[in-house]
Amino acid sequence: MRLKLKEEYNNAVARLCKKQLYLNTYMNVTDNTRLEIENCKRIIEYNDIYILLKTATVTLRIWGENLKISDYNTDGIVVEGKFSTFEFE
Repeated sequence: MRLKLKEEYNNAVARLCKKQLYLNTYMNVTDNTRLEIENCKRIIEYNDIYILLKTATVTLRIWGENLKISDYNTDGIVVEGKFSTFEFE
């Protein structure tokens, strides 16, 4: 019982810290041609029809046509092209 309470407390503190420190992943989609992602940690795979990204909270698969990464910085990433599917893990 005590161990479970400690685990629940730790999870609650972790969620609060993520929220306060803005460590969650934020995405903004414009039409089906532009995707802005904040807190992108790593580009795992990348070509003109498929992009696999690791963010702070989720792994994202993007399928489409003429995909390109137009901006990559410490705050996030911008993907442009014609999107057909987004998959979250």
